[in-house]
Amino acid sequence: MKQIRFLTVMTCCLFLYSFVNAKEKNSETKLQGLPVIDLTKNYPEKEFVADDVDKEYIPLETTKEVLAEAAFRIDYVSDKRIVGTNLTRGDVFIFGRDGKIISYFNKKGQSGMEYLSIMSLVFDEKNQEIFIADYLSKNQCLVYSTNGKFLRKFNFPDGSWVVDICNFNDETLLVYNGHRQDWNDKGNINQIKPYVFLSKKDGSVVSRLDLSFPKRMSDKYNLKIDDKNVRQIAIGMTHNAKFGQEFVIADRSCDTVFLLKQDKKLTPLFVRTPSCFNENKLVTMGIDFKTDKFLFFGALTYNWSEIIAQEKRGQQVSLPPAKDFAYNLQTGEIFTVTRGPSGIGDAPKNTAVRGIRADRLVKDLKDGKLKGKLEQVAKSVNEDDNPVIEITKFR
Repeated sequence: MKQIRFLTVMTCCLFLYSFVNAKEKNSETKLQGLPVIDLTKNYPEKEFVADDVDKEYIPLETTKEVLAEAAFRIDYVSDKRIVGTNLTRGDVFIFGRDGKIISYFNKKGQSGMEYLSIMSLVFDEKNQEIFIADYLSKNQCLVYSTNGKFLRKFNFPDGSWVVDICNFNDETLLVYNGHRQDWNDKGNINQIKPYVFLSKKDGSVVSRLDLSFPKRMSDKYNLKIDDKNVRQIAIGMTHNAKFGQEFVIADRSCDTVFLLKQDKKLTPLFVRTPSCFNENKLVTMGIDFKTDKFLFFGALTYNWSEIIAQEKRGQQVSLPPAKDFAYNLQTGEIFTVTRGPSGIGDAPKNTAVRGIRADRLVKDLKDGKLKGKLEQVAKSVNEDDNPVIEITKFR
């Protein structure tokens, strides 16, 4: 996969959301007829080449105050705006579609109108509001104007651990609750039904997604080396992703991949195998990108006994490369891709977005690796500039 296959092996956490869908588990007939995709199989390999696309390259304006740096994340793209954050510093940047800065702010602090961290960000362009889920600030959501004026805040529901928020529609956020190892969460509705629709106005619960998970494993996986040493391993792969007004829900501990539309109904797309509950062969799945025709995703297979052995020997933990797949939603064809598109944040349908570091562009230009529009853009970029945004529209 691409940027969403962010792999970290350190004293961090293993994102393993282990969900059991009671309805899915107890009703085999519900899943009859669904395609089954083996994430360990060697499907025919193809290089994905889109026949009909429009590409646009937008250098983001660089000033002394507007520095994206390595911690920059693209959160939102439309035909008018590009919104991103510097996660380390807590900066929020709003650019025009031409790349010129429109506004920016940093409200990182400890007052009641500030955030300690930006876990997740939603830009509501229609209402000109920015929602920031602050993981470190008592599970709150803070709302700002586009120039950083504090507007309001609300607490997430009691017992929540909100790790992601999405702009579902003009009135509603879709939030996702993670899980922690040290919780005594028996009977916690936010763990049983972790996908919640909240009012943008006051954070009240509008409804819950019709997915029930009575059993969940921790987001954090402790890797016991010996009686005195415990390490934690992080494997981050995007399992819920928004594409236009649709959402792909492919939780890495759920065997069924779903499509969620604006009517709040879930449509199962396919079943993955091996099961996410197969302890002998652990396979994590993550979503890359969706068009009207294709769903791109990746899978990472790993063996805990080998990881433990590497840790005990004092070696840096290494995992095999992930496989990238493309699934034809119209024909059911599945194949391995050597190169495919990837999505970032909240963007229009059929639109892939990625950031290209300026120093890398400068080097590739010098090495003669660029051509066409990107070559022309690179000639005007300095290596210390903010990234160039590549927007690919699939027709």
